[in-house]
Amino acid sequence: MATTDYGAQPDSRPAIASRAEVVVFGATPGGIAAAVSAARAGRKVLLLEPGSWVGGMMSGGLSNTDTGQRGAEVISGLAGEFFRRARAIEQTRGACLEPCASSFLFEPQVATQVFESMLREAGVTVERAVHLRDVEKNGTAITRLLTSRGDVRADVFIDASYEGDLMKLAAVPFRIGREPRQMAGASDAAALAAQEDDAGVQRRQLPLNVHIDPYRVPGDASSGTIAFVEPRPDPMPDVGDGDSRVTAYTYRLCVTDDPTNRILFTRPERYTPSDYELHARVAATVPADVDIARNMFNPARVARSRDKNFFKYDLNSSLTLSTDLTGDGLNQGYVDQSQARREQIQRIYRDYIQGWFYAMQTEPRLKVLHARVSQFGYCADEFTDNGGFPHQFYVRVARRMVGDYVMNENDVMQNGRRPKISDPVALGSYSLAAHHHRYLAAPVEWPNGQRKDAVMLEGLLIGRIPNDAPYPISYRALTPRETDARNLLNPVTLSATHVAYSSIRMEPTFMMLGEAAGIAASLSVESKSSVQAVSYAALRSRLVKAGLRLE
Repeated sequence: MATTDYGAQPDSRPAIASRAEVVVFGATPGGIAAAVSAARAGRKVLLLEPGSWVGGMMSGGLSNTDTGQRGAEVISGLAGEFFRRARAIEQTRGACLEPCASSFLFEPQVATQVFESMLREAGVTVERAVHLRDVEKNGTAITRLLTSRGDVRADVFIDASYEGDLMKLAAVPFRIGREPRQMAGASDAAALAAQEDDAGVQRRQLPLNVHIDPYRVPGDASSGTIAFVEPRPDPMPDVGDGDSRVTAYTYRLCVTDDPTNRILFTRPERYTPSDYELHARVAATVPADVDIARNMFNPARVARSRDKNFFKYDLNSSLTLSTDLTGDGLNQGYVDQSQARREQIQRIYRDYIQGWFYAMQTEPRLKVLHARVSQFGYCADEFTDNGGFPHQFYVRVARRMVGDYVMNENDVMQNGRRPKISDPVALGSYSLAAHHHRYLAAPVEWPNGQRKDAVMLEGLLIGRIPNDAPYPISYRALTPRETDARNLLNPVTLSATHVAYSSIRMEPTFMMLGEAAGIAASLSVESKSSVQAVSYAALRSRLVKAGLRLE
């Protein structure tokens, strides 16, 4: 049995059901699709969710769907059903943006409504506020989950959490961070198949191409760096080096400019103006022709508001400086913390973001942002039990399983270095997309010719797929090695490198992979076989029948 406890002490809620055929951990979109597909196949399914809501990021603020240039061609199965049902509700509400028939935009409350309906109609038993405490195995078979609300047994288990906690407690190997770049000779086919051109540490960039002194007292390194900027590393990492760092985390916000449905951004209880020193220095330095307001606060319309002259928006962090936050003791190391510490980190992010909204309206050095940001606020009719602030923390990447097949950059780019995947269960369609991993002090040449430290951003990776061609994702990437766990499927923290995962990690893709996992789990129960021994021909037939596109 594993030892890390991600839950609290047993609580006073009723004990959960003690037996199911399929147990899914994590009511993320991928977990919901896994549970619904297994239940529709006739299995007795139990869905365990550590929080009190379902839908993960799609009901938690991520309403401007990451589809990719050709995502509409491949989003299918339960993912396609979700969007059709969401469009119908939005159209009835008069909130749908045109053209509604092809929209992948929705309100968080509508996502919640659709997910709850899908689970209820499929007969899935959903248990909330369930925290994992341990995993029991008999050899390579998981036999029992020990949770804060009792123990549960099943034939097949599915880890659909964003963190991969079940996988970790089941002693399945995983990676956190970035693999190093390995270069191969053009004639070395095996090495080329493993070579990832964009692996490891990425090039450092100046924020908005301006030079910012990183120290509290400019020019004085002994004064320490300003908030969230790391001291100059020693040694300085080279491009392509591997490390244990993950991309920045955040919350996705649903905001509005509708005065009749707006909760104003106000000063949070824990407000620290110095947290935004980097932003203030950037705002004071950028050229006048740079729209700093739109760079730091650029919400995207997703639906009409109550007053149809106004809108609801999905607010994501920009790729320079906005609501993203990264740092030691925050997202770096978050994954292996206890539930209590994770919640503390989440609170730090919430305070930071709420403070940022307040600073953009009030701090004199951010005056250029005042007028724009003051038009907006949280939506009064979203996350009504949480002051309009979303529940779901945006963990962009955490653990990644090392399974039977590790998806890598060559699979995504389809550059011929690896054989074509023979067992696809879904198609990915998004570009390579990783946000920054660190803000650091690093030596650079300044406009006056002097070489000294400046704030640098590192880790941004944006890479378009050739011809925007959708790529197949292998069933073996969802399965651990049979020597590690014979009855576990993993559609969210699946087996992929950092680079490949930066494309795969989109919610519609997770839904399609979750549906494939649910169908595979049903086949495993029926055939009394390991998930690795499930007949791919039978699985493919059921995937196609369910409407999933594999070609």
